[in-house]
Amino acid sequence: MNFKFGKFIFLFTLFISHTLYAQSNGADGSKDKKENLKYKLKIGWFTIGSGEVTIDNNSDWDGSPCYKVGVYTETLGLGNWLGSLDDHYTSMIDKQTLKPIHNEKNVTVGKSTWEQWTNYDYNSMLVDVKVIDHRKEDPNRSWQLKLQEDTQDVLGTFMYFKHYDWFSLNRGDSVMLTTHYERKLYQVGVRYMGQEVIEFNDRNVGAYRLHLLLPENDKLKKERPVEIWISSDKNQYPLLIQTKLPFLGKGRVELVELNNGEPIF
Repeated sequence: MNFKFGKFIFLFTLFISHTLYAQSNGADGSKDKKENLKYKLKIGWFTIGSGEVTIDNNSDWDGSPCYKVGVYTETLGLGNWLGSLDDHYTSMIDKQTLKPIHNEKNVTVGKSTWEQWTNYDYNSMLVDVKVIDHRKEDPNRSWQLKLQEDTQDVLGTFMYFKHYDWFSLNRGDSVMLTTHYERKLYQVGVRYMGQEVIEFNDRNVGAYRLHLLLPENDKLKKERPVEIWISSDKNQYPLLIQTKLPFLGKGRVELVELNNGEPIF
């Protein structure tokens, strides 16, 4: 797996986790709060990156009520040798349709930066992307992609799943949709894999297990699935994401902080 694709998985699984968490908290009145989750990305015993996910439930874009979803990721220690990450992402998701309206990203690649602004127009069914890529002699870039009705951006993808009751499904059931990432639309989804007990934070915790589905990558799907565990209590907190990485061992994304406190179950 190349580093670029690994970054896609890291971002994608962070967004899955946060949205599942946001889904579970809407019923108790906390939907008006800003939520915050922090993760560590590990390979074996080594921490190589961190991620922070926030969601503002009371934002707007041009007068339309929106969810404002933000993600910050960075590499640490050994991770900087594998490929430097220092990225900020923000998406505005329409509250009524749960579709993306606008997103921005600022990516640091070595000593260069990549800035991107994306707008989604569901009337013309086009994605309009503008980029300033400081790695190029002429940094200005722009392109368009055709939308599909189920197209989401990466940060907003699993806001869509707030309409699904995952845990009334049978083991092996899945939901798919189209996600826009850079210059391409990807078919992605999540499959429900049942309930089990895992060790988390030195405790035995009941959890639901999910599989991330990326059909265009056969090895990832068949040989090295991305597995996601969320707590099976009423809160359904995201706990752990992991997959086997070629030549590197097991890669894990672990929840380490929940709303400025230790995640205790």
